[in-house]
Amino acid sequence: MENTRGKKLTKKDRPIPIDEEIIIPDEEVLISVTDPKGFIIETNDIFTKISGYSEDELIGSSHNIIRHPDMPKIMFKIVWDHIMDKENVMAVVKNLAKDGKYYWVVTDFVTRVDADRNIINYTAYRRPVHDKVKQAVIPLYKALCAIEDVAGIDASERFLNNYFEDRDTNYDDMIEEIIVKNCDKAAVLGFGDNPETAMKTMSKEKKQSLFNKLFGIK
Repeated sequence: MENTRGKKLTKKDRPIPIDEEIIIPDEEVLISVTDPKGFIIETNDIFTKISGYSEDELIGSSHNIIRHPDMPKIMFKIVWDHIMDKENVMAVVKNLAKDGKYYWVVTDFVTRVDADRNIINYTAYRRPVHDKVKQAVIPLYKALCAIEDVAGIDASERFLNNYFEDRDTNYDDMIEEIIVKNCDKAAVLGFGDNPETAMKTMSKEKKQSLFNKLFGIK
């Protein structure tokens, strides 16, 4: 697994997962930046530390290296579709460390563009996940992974679309509600005592500003 002689790590270099969680300190923000093709070009110290890889191993390697097999592929397709459309998107993600351990994060993906709206890079800001958030998404993720194992990503996408339709919601609203409802900082950030209701009347720009504060984005 060592990144020697300029060899860059890919998904083929992922370790075998083990059932042991890495707990991230509450106030930490894990940051990574990738180029438009998904190769890592920058990380902060805490991302490097939690991932277990060295900076030399990470830079130039595919971001797929930290993808955990418990994550359904359809969730990453949703994220990718958003950032390709230059839209910010949040996700609750289970990641894989170099030693096979896992860690949960809530991630805000930001697409950066030049003056001509060409994509420069993608930045992911990650915060630790409250246990209630994990428990809210784990059953759905397990169901989607099971469907993908049997029938592929198209089937899981149909299932997810039906899931949203039955609940009169969509991916963005579902993730925002899960995160804010279970976030200890919700009231402090300006979502009020009833964050679910507040979000329904809040503009997209206002919500993004508040989530930026949550993720420590300048």
